[in-house]
This record gives sequence, C-alpha cells and structure tokens, in this order.
Amino acid sequence: MNKPVDYTAFDEVVVGRLVAERRLSEAIRPADAGEATRRLARLGYSDGQIAARLGIRRRSVLRIRQRLDIPAALTPRDNGYTRPHDPLCGVRL
Repeated sequence: MNKPVDYTAFDEVVVGRLVAERRLSEAIRPADAGEATRRLARLGYSDGQIAARLGIRRRSVLRIRQRLDIPAALTPRDNGYTRPHDPLCGVRL
C-alpha cells in the first residue's frame, strides 16, 4: 500500500523555479507540486493554468487543492478576459 505523502517536505528551490516559470527536466515530487499549487492559486492562477505550468493534469491540481484545503483562485463567475496573459501557459491568467 502507498504511504501518505508528506506535503510539508517540499524543496524551496524547486518550488521557486516552478513559480518563476522555469520548467524542470525531472518529474515533480508531490510535496513540491502541492506547495507550487498553493502559491500559484494564491497568485490567481486557475487549475488549468497551474496544471500547464507544472506539467500535470488539471484533475491532479484539483485533487491537490482538495487534499491541502487550498481554495480555488477562480470561480465560475470570474471573467478570464480581465486577467493578464501568461506566456508560459499560453492562456490568460
């Protein structure tokens, strides 16, 4: 059986690179993905934008947010055209 993920054991350097738009060549550890999701959601990124930035699926971002009790940055009523463009993701913020 899988052991539970310790989301508090993230690597600050890796998370900083992810938030600063630098892609990694290796897979992202769950703890790093969790902290990057927390920071990007706080900055106003949608689940899809976070997924594109981290190179994971949007459903994975949703699961991370649910496990760590991270509120969604965007609600269904938010207008995507009022936010700036994120060139890394190719979508609007």
